[in-house]
Amino acid sequence: MERLNIDHNINTSDLSLKGGDILVSSPLLNDPNFRRSVVLILERDRAGGYLGLVINHPLDLTLAEICQVNDAEESIRVFCGGPVDMQRLFWIHSFGTHLNGALEVLPGLWVGGDYDLMISRLASEERIAGSARFFLGYSGWTSGQLEREIKAGAWGVLSNLLDPGLLIQENPDSLWTTLARRLGPDYKHWLMLPPDPSLN
Repeated sequence: MERLNIDHNINTSDLSLKGGDILVSSPLLNDPNFRRSVVLILERDRAGGYLGLVINHPLDLTLAEICQVNDAEESIRVFCGGPVDMQRLFWIHSFGTHLNGALEVLPGLWVGGDYDLMISRLASEERIAGSARFFLGYSGWTSGQLEREIKAGAWGVLSNLLDPGLLIQENPDSLWTTLARRLGPDYKHWLMLPPDPSLN
């Protein structure tokens, strides 16, 4: 299997990433935490690093198992947001400022907000499927790290996603393919590789 070698001397000064950008991993990226992953960048920190959530890696776990929302009508899957702080719960949603403290990362897509209000929604008759997605853990990069990985070909970047609802509505098994197609012709070869490149 071909491996990606990250050159730490790569010039990254012309890369400008921001909260709301979407990362689509190269099919050759061999880190199991990010294999065929789609990552939503939430923010850039003061030190120049980034925090994001892997959107499409479901866990064998439901929200009711970790939050005691026994009144919820449906079994809500929890996703692995990344390898950092797997005891911490995150959520993205389309509820806007109805959840106090929520931050808009893309038009119509929000992160976080009042935990108790979210739990009360889960216990109500309102359906959550297609409106919210929950994650344990997050993904983090130190200053310059993510830019070097992008320059080395580990990630494609989508900015200004026009239909952010895809991130909570699309089947996680097909989300990587859906967004990899949007990267353009330079990434067409990604779609030709099998899920396990060692089989190619």
